[in-house]
Amino acid sequence: MRTVKSYQEQVQDVVEKVIATVEEQYKELAATTFTYVEKVTNVDSVKAKHDEVANLACTKAREVNKLIGEKAGELILKFEKPETKVEKVKTTAKKAKATTKKAATTAKKKATAAKTKATKVAKDLVDQAEEATA
Repeated sequence: MRTVKSYQEQVQDVVEKVIATVEEQYKELAATTFTYVEKVTNVDSVKAKHDEVANLACTKAREVNKLIGEKAGELILKFEKPETKVEKVKTTAKKAKATTKKAATTAKKKATAAKTKATKVAKDLVDQAEEATA
């Protein structure tokens, strides 16, 4: 069972990925714009200031995401007890058991299919040998 804390952490990770994606796309767009402008005039100082402000904005967005995550975590702890090491081990063990069971089932199905195929091939070979000797 997932906890509210795990959902909060997941949301925070998604927000971080969104910030990184927006930052990357914005920088690509700005680089293209500056490439065209540089053909007309020298904009090195403007570009440097722009990059500084863009980095500052993204850094602040990350800081806000972290701060909100911390405050949300504190609030969640008031209502939900933290998962103990034993509970974490149990959760991990359950996941591992499910994965192992699924892998075993898949392996069993593949083994059965391979056995069926091998039996058919062997039967076909016997039939061909009988036809050749007859």
